[in-house]
Amino acid sequence: MTTEEHARWNALEVREPGQVPAVTPLAWQVAKLTDHADRLMNNALPDTFPYEVERGTAGDALAVLALRESIRRDVEHGRGTRVHEALLLGASWREVAAALNVETGEARELLRTWAQGQRNLWQRNEAEGRRPFGLDADAYAAVLALVEWDDEAPAPAAARVEERHQDDTEPVKESTRRYAEELRANPGKASADGHTGWECSAGASLIAEAMTPGPGSLGTMHGVIYVCPGHQADAETLISTTGCIPEVRDAPPRHRWDPWPCGHVTAFGPQKGPKWLTAPLPDAS
Repeated sequence: MTTEEHARWNALEVREPGQVPAVTPLAWQVAKLTDHADRLMNNALPDTFPYEVERGTAGDALAVLALRESIRRDVEHGRGTRVHEALLLGASWREVAAALNVETGEARELLRTWAQGQRNLWQRNEAEGRRPFGLDADAYAAVLALVEWDDEAPAPAAARVEERHQDDTEPVKESTRRYAEELRANPGKASADGHTGWECSAGASLIAEAMTPGPGSLGTMHGVIYVCPGHQADAETLISTTGCIPEVRDAPPRHRWDPWPCGHVTAFGPQKGPKWLTAPLPDAS
């Protein structure tokens, strides 16, 4: 998701689940739901409460209902993603079906339906001139091959998945490189993009998040660095020098097929922009 999409999401009024854009991250939906739910909880406070608080409205209640339904649908849809992941990590179809409490044929149909949806999403994004998400033709064919695999045996790619994840991330596509440069040249109102300053031609298979505690249990994310394993330590050091806590996670699977350039930065909030992360670098311009 782009920084402009994040800004639009923050400003979006949601009253029906269908108003939530496709592939909106669950974390974004939960954060918006929490804001509405917090205002509704304030309604339980007495009129004599000594501090000024924002109380909930019917709009907040409708937003909570709509967002809960959207999240429920996304979690249900995420079964296909987890089936795919389990097979790649070595589970057999028999084990996957048992985990879902269904027959293997139903589990296979679940993955087939998910793959078709992901392929449609990729093609729709391409037609609209957007950075594609979903399954490209090769990835779609690979999933269909898994659908036909034997019930009892692990998928043949299982033994190689970790090595592929670490070492065989696809190279950065030229269209993605140009898009990253465009983002860096045109900062948004709520966020801005930059680069750490190091030279690396690898695609980013990791995301290093810059976090501070609170408000709430999820904490606050101030920015991210898209990074390859070889620059993970550099990204953690760089984030630490800004006073934030580095939290590194795997990039989503689609990022291995179409990765961001290593070192790309997206920063949020009043300290947004390249200087927020590049200033501590001794060789940064």
